[in-house]
Order: sequence, then structure tokens, then C-alpha cells
Amino acid sequence: MRLPLPPLVRNVLLVLMCLGTISIYLDRVVRVYLARRSADSSHVEGVARAIRLVPDNAEFPHLLGLHLSASDDGAIANLRKAVTLNPNSGRYWLDLASIYQVTGNVEKQNEALQSALNAEPGSPEVAAEAAQFFLVAGDIDRALPLFRQALVQNPQAAKAVLLVCWRETRDANLLLAKVIPGSPELQLAFLRMLTEQKETAAANQAWQQLVASHRPFQPQLSFFYFDYLLKEHAVASFDRSWHELAALSPNMKAYMPNDNLIVNSSFEQPVLNSGLDWRHEPADHIAAGIDDHVAHAGTHSLCLSYDGNPSYDAGWKQLVPVQSNTDYEFSAWIKSENVTTSSGPRIAFVDAYSGASLLLTGDVLDTHPWQEIKGTLHVPAETELIAVKIVRAPANPRIRGRVWIDDLRLVKR
Repeated sequence: MRLPLPPLVRNVLLVLMCLGTISIYLDRVVRVYLARRSADSSHVEGVARAIRLVPDNAEFPHLLGLHLSASDDGAIANLRKAVTLNPNSGRYWLDLASIYQVTGNVEKQNEALQSALNAEPGSPEVAAEAAQFFLVAGDIDRALPLFRQALVQNPQAAKAVLLVCWRETRDANLLLAKVIPGSPELQLAFLRMLTEQKETAAANQAWQQLVASHRPFQPQLSFFYFDYLLKEHAVASFDRSWHELAALSPNMKAYMPNDNLIVNSSFEQPVLNSGLDWRHEPADHIAAGIDDHVAHAGTHSLCLSYDGNPSYDAGWKQLVPVQSNTDYEFSAWIKSENVTTSSGPRIAFVDAYSGASLLLTGDVLDTHPWQEIKGTLHVPAETELIAVKIVRAPANPRIRGRVWIDDLRLVKR
């Protein structure tokens, strides 16, 4: 029969056991610290010393494998040791695959890639990098589903992923079918990437796919596409796509031209600063904005306030697709208050690209209640897009006072 140990002896043994555990832990901490110091030297010898200090730590053989040249047998040996010690790191398997790729061992490369995917099946980074290996090797069937998985799991990586896919395939329809999920935001990301690469034909395919999906999205997310089409002088596509956007978003129907080609002609809708709506930017010496207290009809008008200095362009314009060799009639209502100058504001129609003048109305001076101004313009053969602007000509004289503009109208004659 074993006699129980006295309390003092039990306490001493417990303390000794704790001290032993602490000693082992401290020894481990010191070894890891020294190993990291050695590895931080960036020399092969230092990393090798780190491995000797903590031979069961996968970090250091992985680091040594990366340090060694791919032609060195030690590179593969150390990377294989790393994945043996920690088979759950997708990063370690991918780095092993890269060495096999350099040495031309396709079979081992693919085995390592599959192990990386198995190790971290939920990692979009692992999926995307493995997909790049397959894509470079020409294995599109294995690459594209992995890219799609990466986009589903991490939409923020869309720009980088889609750029890689595009450079390797140059096939918009293939990527739309196999890589890009049915998400308007990701389809728009693809569209933006294509416009940045100036791939107009492919961008048109992406836009048509987006329209055909009939999935709603915030219209403002697509405004970059219309700016791109304007820069490329693709007026017909610009006009058609704007109408297609209205079909997707009921809120956009208020920004569609009808018999009157000027959109938001009474300034009753919020200004989009894009597409067929009014565009504006700050102008020196002119305070401009929508006035909701003064209007010819409705409740809003455009107000321009001049501070007494010379000024030319008020910074407001609208782009209007038109038919060549066609006459149009224009009218607008203008109210003025204490406009002091020898050259008042005018409304101008110009070719949106060449700047050639098509119509310049008379100027507005002094103080007048609402008055209608009219004009006729002929669109020449080479013109598809005109700009409506508020300018002064000449611009040199100083000007002070306010004007309000409302109910603009442009119709085919």
C-alpha cells in the first residue's frame, strides 16, 4: 500500500514540474529568437543555422529554399521539408510549385498546386495564384474556374485578376462566360479595365453582356464608360448605350431626350455631371448653381452670379448627339438682374470636338424679367455631337450681376 506524499513534498514536486515546463518553454523561445536573428541576416548560412536551432519549424527551410537558386537541389529539398513540417500552408506549396515550374517538372508542379488548393480551399489568393500557373501553362480549363472562385471570394481583387486573364486570353466573351460571376459590379470592373486598356470592341461586348443580364445597378457606376466613349469619338455607341442604361434603371428615364434634345432642360432633376445630362466644373469669378427659388416654369433654374472680373466660360455645358446636315431650332428663357458690362452672357452651340461655332445668341444685359431668346443652327456634314455652353464673347470686359436660365429647347426644324 502506497502512502500518500506529505503536502510539502507534493508542493515541491509540483514546483519542480512547473520549473521544468517553464525551462523547456524558455529554451524554445530563446532558440526561436536566435533562429529569427540568424535568418534575418539574409545569408544562406544564417538561415541554415536557424534550421539547426529549431529543426521542426517549417518557416526556416521554406526561407532557405527561397534563398537557394532553382538549379540547386537544396532549393527543392528545403521547400519539400517545409511542406512536410507544415502541409497546411498554401504559400509553401505554391513556392514549391514555382521551383518545379522553373526546372520544367510539370507533373510535380501540378501536384504541388493541387496540394496548395487542398491546404487552403477557401483562400482567394491561393486560388488566383494557382490559376496563374495553369494559365501560363496553357491549361485554360483549369485556370478559369479558379479565377472565378477568386473573384467570388474576393471581389476587391477584380482589377488585378481580370487584367491577368485579359492579357493571356484577349477574349472578352470567354472571360464573361467562364470567369466573371453574374454580378453587375464585377462586370463593370471588367468594363473599366477594358476602357483603361483602350479595348473599345471588347468593352462594347462587356457592356452588351451587362445590359443583357437585366440586373440593376447604380447608374453612376457606369458613367466612366460614357466618358470613355466620348474620348474615343464613339458618338453612336455613346447615344445608344445611354438609352440602354435608361432601360435598366427607371430613374434614368428623366435624362432621356425626346422631341426636345436638351436633357433636364428645366433643371428639375439632380444634375448627373455625366452622359447626356449637364456637366459643370468651377469657373473663375462665377458662382453657379441650381436655384430652387427662381424659375420660369417648375421650381428650379440655373443661376450665374458674376463678381465683377472678366470671365468667359461659365463652366456648364451639355453634349447633344445630332444628325448631320440638319437644321435645328433653339429657344431658352433668361432673366437678368443688374448685369453691368458691355458683353453679357450668351448661349453658344459648338461642335463638341472641333469647337467650330454653330450658333451664338445675343447677350443679356441690365435687369429684365423672363424673356425668350431664339436661334436656328445648321449641323454640317462632319458633325455628330454638339455642345451647349454659356459663354461671353468677347470675354475681356468686366461683368457683374446675375442671370437665370431655364426651359432650354432644341428641336429638329
